[in-house]
Amino acid sequence: MACKGDDEDATVTLDGVFKGYCPILLKVNPGILKLRVVKKVDASHERVFETEIQLGDGVRKKVDAKLTTQPIASAKSQSDTQEARKPMEPAAMQSEQMRIPSTMLEFKELGVEPGNGKSFKDCQNCPEMVMVPPGQFMMGIPGSQKQQTISQAFAVGKYEVTFAEWDACVAAGGCARYRPDDQGWGRGRQPVVNVSWNDVQKYVRWLSQKTGKSYRLLTEIEWEYAARAGTTTAYPWGDAIGSGNANCNGCGSQWDNQQPAPVGSFKANAFGLYDMNGNVCEWTEDCIDVNCNVRVVRGGSWFYDAPSVGSVHRSGDIPKARDFDDGFRVARDLP
Repeated sequence: MACKGDDEDATVTLDGVFKGYCPILLKVNPGILKLRVVKKVDASHERVFETEIQLGDGVRKKVDAKLTTQPIASAKSQSDTQEARKPMEPAAMQSEQMRIPSTMLEFKELGVEPGNGKSFKDCQNCPEMVMVPPGQFMMGIPGSQKQQTISQAFAVGKYEVTFAEWDACVAAGGCARYRPDDQGWGRGRQPVVNVSWNDVQKYVRWLSQKTGKSYRLLTEIEWEYAARAGTTTAYPWGDAIGSGNANCNGCGSQWDNQQPAPVGSFKANAFGLYDMNGNVCEWTEDCIDVNCNVRVVRGGSWFYDAPSVGSVHRSGDIPKARDFDDGFRVARDLP
């Protein structure tokens, strides 16, 4: 928690626990917290601000703590208590409020700074999400690149959506109760496959309704920005495919050209995102053609050769196609 303002030495408590004096810097866990800020005026009066704040998603929250003068409830004697409970004269009250301005309190959940790989979930069966910071990058193949700008932070699925997460939608009556075939590779933490772009739209609508948040697919620009994670090389780990960095045909993993790997089987990129390159192809929100007869697919899969899982590679499929190497990950808008 970052506390800034003019009320130096005002005491800060959260959920009844004394945290220190303004200004202070504390790590604050997400959730609903009862905030109380107190500035002593004299032996009989103090200025107080009380409220509840809700922290989550790593978003900064600023609270204008307008302290109001009131009697001190715990005077040392009964006579002191009676005197303390007498309201201040209006002139004195106004003078005191002018002398001690309001305090601006700034809160943030320190554990989920954009780009540090820390994740959050909006519900038990929701995908884990990672904050991705704003920035600029050069998109596309060298020689025909174009600078793109991500103007504000957004959240991206830490992993590709799993069968367990899809099955939760089906169990709740969503996703048109469509239960995709796992090809005998298992469900659970396996990335969901055999889902079309049209199917995926039903999932993100269900997730948005369940959580009250704006879930969707990534745009193609967002996808490449998230996959690159600040790099300019063919892959997030360098220009050579190497061995054991991803799952593709020739990536040197135990799943190569056989099947998808359980999500998170390889090292994350600098944004804390797993399997952006390889494993399963990922649907995006964008179209390849003007009429949107073909939707953009990014990332390549366990079935693709090494060059085709690079950060710039793009392919496409018709929106109703259900393929054994097509999956997706979600994005979420932030307040």
